[in-house]
Amino acid sequence: MNKQWKPTLLVTGASGQLGRRVVELLLDAKAGRVIATTRTPEKLASLAARGAEIRRADFADPASLRAAFGGADRLLLISTGDLFPLGLRLGQQRAAVAAAVAAGV
Repeated sequence: MNKQWKPTLLVTGASGQLGRRVVELLLDAKAGRVIATTRTPEKLASLAARGAEIRRADFADPASLRAAFGGADRLLLISTGDLFPLGLRLGQQRAAVAAAVAAGV
């Protein structure tokens, strides 16, 4: 493997506290290309200004996930806070994992 190669990293939930912090740390570390996804891309203008690629992704919209995950090598899936109705978050996580597999992540 080429030692210069760095994977494209994708972080979901990047407008939340944990997701935003992870993206900031990845950018600080110059970890490679960083894709930050969120339901509200307008909240991530400061991360875009630092070099993150911002994409809209909504766990309730599987088509948006497939499009958002394209080109990523590795994924940090940060779940939403959607707890109700019961089982909603599990279904969302399954959709995200399926989209990641379909995108070759």
